[in-house]
Formats: sequence, C-alpha cells, structure tokens
Amino acid sequence: MQILAAKRKWFTLTAVNMGNFVPPFDTGVMSLILPTISISLQAPVQLVVWIPLTSLIVTAAFMPIFGRFSDAHGRKRYFILGLFLFAVGAFLSGQSLTIYDLLIYRIVQSLGGAFILSNGRALIADAFPLKGRGFALGTHVSIIYVGMAVGTAVTGTIVTVTQALGWRYIFDVSAAIAALSIPISLLGIKESPKNPKIKTDWLGSLFFVGSLGAALVVLTAGSNGLTSINAYIEYIRIPFLGIYVYLNSAYSVSVFAIAAVGLVSVVLFVAREMTADQPLIDFHLFRHNTLFSSTNYACLFLYTSFYSVLILLSFFLETIKTVSPLTAGLILTVEPLSVTVFSVIGGLLADRTGSRDPSIAGLGITAVALLLFSTTTELTTPTTITFLLGMLGAGVGLFAPGNTNANLASVPPKDRAMANGILGMMRHTGQSVSLALGTALIGVLLFGNPSLGGEISPAKYISAIDLSFLVGAVLAAVATFFAFRGREPVVQAAEPALAATDSTSGGSG
Repeated sequence: MQILAAKRKWFTLTAVNMGNFVPPFDTGVMSLILPTISISLQAPVQLVVWIPLTSLIVTAAFMPIFGRFSDAHGRKRYFILGLFLFAVGAFLSGQSLTIYDLLIYRIVQSLGGAFILSNGRALIADAFPLKGRGFALGTHVSIIYVGMAVGTAVTGTIVTVTQALGWRYIFDVSAAIAALSIPISLLGIKESPKNPKIKTDWLGSLFFVGSLGAALVVLTAGSNGLTSINAYIEYIRIPFLGIYVYLNSAYSVSVFAIAAVGLVSVVLFVAREMTADQPLIDFHLFRHNTLFSSTNYACLFLYTSFYSVLILLSFFLETIKTVSPLTAGLILTVEPLSVTVFSVIGGLLADRTGSRDPSIAGLGITAVALLLFSTTTELTTPTTITFLLGMLGAGVGLFAPGNTNANLASVPPKDRAMANGILGMMRHTGQSVSLALGTALIGVLLFGNPSLGGEISPAKYISAIDLSFLVGAVLAAVATFFAFRGREPVVQAAEPALAATDSTSGGSG
C-alpha cells in the first residue's frame, strides 16, 4: 500500500500539472496576440486590453469562493469541472466574430481557470508530505511557466505564418489540452476528504465579487482616462447552435456608478465577514497569522511589480525595435523559461532549508532586474532585454515555490484550497493592477487604433515604460519587506482540534 501511495502522489502531480498548464498557456498567448486581435476584429486597443483583464478580474474574484466551496465538497471534482469550462470557453473564444463575443466567452473560460487554479496546488499539498512538498510545488511552478513560454513561442510562430487569422487556432489548442486533461485527472487524482461542516458564504461571495470586480474595473478604466465604458453591440453569435442574437444597441456605464457599486459592496462585504460564522475570508488570519499574511502580501506586491513587463516589451520589440512577432515571441519566452529552471531550484532549496530565505533572495533579484529595466533606451539591444528577462525569471522562480509552500503550511489541511484561493486572488489582483498601472503610465491612447494605422511615439513610450519598470522595482522591494517580516520556520499548521493556537498564533504558520 505504501508503494502504491508513493506512486499515486506522482500521478497526482502529473495530472495537476497538465491541467494547470492551460491557464498560463493562455497567459503566454495573450502577451503577443493582442495587436493581432485588434487588427483582425477591427477593435481599438481600449477594448482589446480587456481580453486579458477580463480573465484576471474573473479569476481573482472567484478563486477564494471556489477554493472554499471545494474544501467542503471535494477538490478533484471541481478541478475537473474547471477543465471542462475552460475547454468550452476557449473553443467558443476561437469562434468569435466580434470583440464582444470574445469578451463574453472569455468569462466562461476564466471561470474554468478559477476552478483549476484554486484547487491545483491544494491537491498537490494533499498528496505530498511537507518535507517533499517544496520540490513538488517547484515542478508545478515550472510547468506553469513552461505553459507561458510555449504559449508565447507558439503564438509568435502562428502569427508569423498566418497573420491575422492565426489567433483563432491558439484557442483551439488551449481547448484541446484542457479536454485531454480531464480523463487523465479522473484516473490520476485522488479525491480530497469532504468537509460538510464547512459552509460556503454565498452572500459574502456576492459582495466580494462586486467589490473586487468593481475596484479592478474602475482602476483599469480610470487608468486609461475613461469616465464611462461604452460599447455598441450589433449581435452575439452562439457557435454551437448557429444562432445570431441581434441587439443593435449602444451601452454606456459611468465609471463613477461602478465605483459607487464597488464602495457599497466593500462595506457590505466587511460587515458580512465580521458577523458570519464561517466567513469567505477570515480577517482574523491576516491579523494573527504572520506567515499567512506575509505570504499573501508578498505575492500581491510581487505580481503587481512585474506582470505587465511582457506585454510592454512586446510592443517595444515589435514596434520600436521592429523585430518580427516570431523573434519577439522567442525573446519573451526567456522569462518564463528562466522561471521554469529556477522554480525547481527554489523548491529544492526551500525543502533543504525549511525557511523562506530563497524566496526573499528571489524578491531581491526581481527588484534589481526591474531597476535595470528602467534604464531602457532606444539603443537598448534585444540581447540586453533577453538577459534582463532571464534575471527577472530567476527571481520569480526562486520566490514562488517557497512562498506557496509556506502559505499552504500556514493553515490546517482542511483549509488548503481556501488558502490557495486567497493566494491566487492576491496573484491575479496584482496582475490586474500591474496591467492597469502599465497602461496608465504608457498612455494606451498613444497606440490609437491599429486597424486604422495608429502610430506610437518611441521617445514617449520608452519614457513611460521606464517609469513603469521603476515603479515595479519599488513594489518588488515592498514585497521583499513583507516576506522578510514573516521570515520564520515553515511548519505545517495542525487542525484546530489538535492545536487550537497553532493556526492563529503565527508561530507555526
């Protein structure tokens, strides 16, 4: 039985890693494909930028909810449900004829991604003991960034070969990988124990989605200088049924109205969480569990610091340095490939030291890399960009597995998906804020409408991205501060019935 159990953990790791490959593959695709979609669908950049933002906002908002729900009802089944939703949403996205079709189907795809991401690392933690978990999570982080690298490289190749039509096939590839992962996950993953005593706070979840979603929409729209979000929708197409729903309607929503909804939702959410028996997000954990709060804040500030780098550099390489999409794609793969290598090293170091020191070192390297990026000029060569991307990837790779391991060890096993959901919310919120800050600093209107031949001022653009990278370096330094503040031995928190103080004291996480 012990031999069978030992083999099963590796089957679980393989199945989870394959399932978790598809969301980052999609992220890699988005880093290069936005200009092509803008031209193909004749959509302005102000709308196209919502393709990745929709995914980030939906994923950030729903990961804590889905994590808590899966803790109660079984993580495997909802991991598989996520794969199914992601496959359907990706397929529909590839069939889109308008930017509005694409944005709607991206919501379906992103809900699937939220289920996948909120459960994947928790399932790995279920299968591996604490001592070997750092290496397992390191390989997991590696696979995630391999997905980003492959997505970026494949997109560059297809865009080069097929020009504007190439982007549709990328979504078909994502759908196929997700669908293939379903039978493998059914056979390879063992279902987690159910916890019927855990209740999902649906009312709190509603307020949470409203508050976080509204905040991210306002931040993103406001950063682009928008006072209202306007759209004219001629029709919505349902590919499976061949149905066209003709709306022929213009819509306009004030950013101030969205902000008001968000503010009310925040007040209601806080009031609900302070009084609920089983809140969606236990604020007590953030106040009294130092390790839990430290890992979350470090994650938030790190991903806010660097996520926009690939998208900003894709325009720099293709528009200013005039390299081909294929070459730009290969250069941009250096960062995720570097993370792939160094996340395994970071996981091994985390296992060997039992501390967060490798993660703290990784944050320092990230801050330095972003500081060097802030010196970019028109004379900066693609070789220099490649080197700095490798350095950035090394920092993120050293940080991620140790930080995740510490986060999952800071709570009892029954709450792992909840903890991973909150950590994922921090990660995706940081990514959303990073993209919003990046577009604010570069002034997205500089691009005009690519389908109408819009131009970009190289000097202004480089000045803006340098400022963006400098802000990122400061944020990475803040992440380093929070990680160092929670620098303590990583010990698995016990169930409350066995050690009531451990899960809240912050001493053992």
